[in-house]
Amino acid sequence: MRIGARNIALIAIFSALQLVISRLPGIPVYGVSGAKIEPQLILMPVMGIILGPWIGGLAAFIGNFIAWLIPSTTLFGMLMLPTVPIGTIVCGALSREGGKSDWKLASVILTLLNILWYISPPGLLVPYYPLLHLLALAFILLLRDKIQSYIRSDVKRKFAIGATIASFSGMMANHMTGNLIYIASVNYFVQLRGVKDALVKLGFSWLTSGLPKIDPTGLGAIFTILFPVSVIERIALTIISALICIGVTYTLKRSGFRF
Repeated sequence: MRIGARNIALIAIFSALQLVISRLPGIPVYGVSGAKIEPQLILMPVMGIILGPWIGGLAAFIGNFIAWLIPSTTLFGMLMLPTVPIGTIVCGALSREGGKSDWKLASVILTLLNILWYISPPGLLVPYYPLLHLLALAFILLLRDKIQSYIRSDVKRKFAIGATIASFSGMMANHMTGNLIYIASVNYFVQLRGVKDALVKLGFSWLTSGLPKIDPTGLGAIFTILFPVSVIERIALTIISALICIGVTYTLKRSGFRF
């Protein structure tokens, strides 16, 4: 991986953009005091498509790390640092052709993440939870290199389709990475009592039907309750990130910028 002067400048620009966007309100992480889903993840598709999977992932990590350093920081936030880079790598891989860093890389990442879900404690208790993640993987396996051809297309409709699929896939990779880190953090940074108290305050105390009967860790019940919330959240984030990506990258393409 060669990083030229132009890429260094772009890394600096996107790192600064992530820092600015990180000051916006995030989405709270239940059960972890002060932790939130950082808003800079909406830049994943733009960074991935413009910079590619590896340089884009590096820019995502640098920007995410700098944003984490600025108060207020949490140890849980440090654990979540890989989530944005992984999502960016998936977006970038879907925009490239040939070699080992194309749609095949994106499919491998999503496949591994889904497998890790099913071998995690709540995996078989809530088998439908990765519905959107499996859908993203299905899109990749079905369309393969057509995704990058759409992204490279000068036809705006095709470009919008390709950018949206890349945004959706990156968002799902980001989400599942965060879920797995969250699960691994139980009893260390994540206190399940705090999660349950937060859900009760939101009015979920009435929701008892459909919860796993045997759930030693309590994670099955939490992910069952949060499933509809996560679906709405990820679809909304996908729409926002796709619109930003389409607007920025299409404008750059029309101006003659090549990536």
